[in-house]
Amino acid sequence: MNRIRKTLFILHSIVGIGGMAGGYGCLSDIYNPLGVPLSLLENSPFTSYFIPGLFLFGLIGLGNIVCSILVWRYSIVGTLASFALGFALSAWIVIQCVILQDIVALHIIFLVVGLVQTGLSLWQLIQSGDLAYLLRELIN
Repeated sequence: MNRIRKTLFILHSIVGIGGMAGGYGCLSDIYNPLGVPLSLLENSPFTSYFIPGLFLFGLIGLGNIVCSILVWRYSIVGTLASFALGFALSAWIVIQCVILQDIVALHIIFLVVGLVQTGLSLWQLIQSGDLAYLLRELIN
């Protein structure tokens, strides 16, 4: 396994554990998770933290754990999953900042992590020749 895949494995593992912990916190107390007031959701379509917690636990948490396993075991599938989940994490953070109308240090950190996941996985696809192969297959 090369350094890029090892880095992706570590990043997805950390994001996955953090996502599951944060999502569990939201799901265990949907009105005041981890001391976060419900008033934070005033400008959002949500009336509780249930849906954001479910998304955080399921897609960001479990999705990244599964992705870390795929990156470790299956080169092309793992790299494609890494690209998708890095993009999903970046989008999640941007949408969260827009809805909350606030940016804190954790938003910046996880946006950078999502962009790094996306960039490294795209670089891995290019370096391995898998991107060219996939594009040829899509065209034909």
